[in-house]
Amino acid sequence: MEIDFERITPYQKLIIARGLCDYQYIMEHREDRNPEFKKVYYDFYLSARWRTMTNQHNQDVYFEKLYDFIPSNNSLNDLMDIINCFRQNMHYEDNTAYEFSIASKLLHTKNPNTPIYDRKIRERLSSEEEIAFQWQIPNRISGALRGTTDEEKIRHDWTALCNWYEELFVEEGSEWIEWFDTNFPCYTHISRYKKIDFIIFATTP
Repeated sequence: MEIDFERITPYQKLIIARGLCDYQYIMEHREDRNPEFKKVYYDFYLSARWRTMTNQHNQDVYFEKLYDFIPSNNSLNDLMDIINCFRQNMHYEDNTAYEFSIASKLLHTKNPNTPIYDRKIRERLSSEEEIAFQWQIPNRISGALRGTTDEEKIRHDWTALCNWYEELFVEEGSEWIEWFDTNFPCYTHISRYKKIDFIIFATTP
């Protein structure tokens, strides 16, 4: 993916700067079981899923998993463990929900060396990197996905996303990291995954 760093606007830098304050607070206080932490976390990561996450029971399930979860060295297994926990314990309007995005955010919070999957990442990589993500594409639209389960789609997309990051770090990631560290020198310590994520989020409409 090509980014013209010279064309990143002051407003886009402001979006990153604002997000960094919340992100650092979350990472420093991720073990805190108080309302202040939960509010910051909810506003930063969960508000887009308000239909599900305004339910107090679902919030309780989410934060208990966040506090209790211990990541392993297999991020795919970790992700599926979190998703399955939500499916088994959260209350939904139907039984088909898979919380891929907010599960990836929980995993990243406990293991910062993992990516985050969300709409902007998916759309940007689909359009510019031609990654054939499968999640949320109905099988009836793509004959190639006929018979593919939602869990299989998630596994496919997570693997594709992780592979993209690893390739970026090898090929051109240093330029991204250098731009980030130059513009936000107080946050050079955060994970390289989140640095890339911030840049993509701020520069994607």
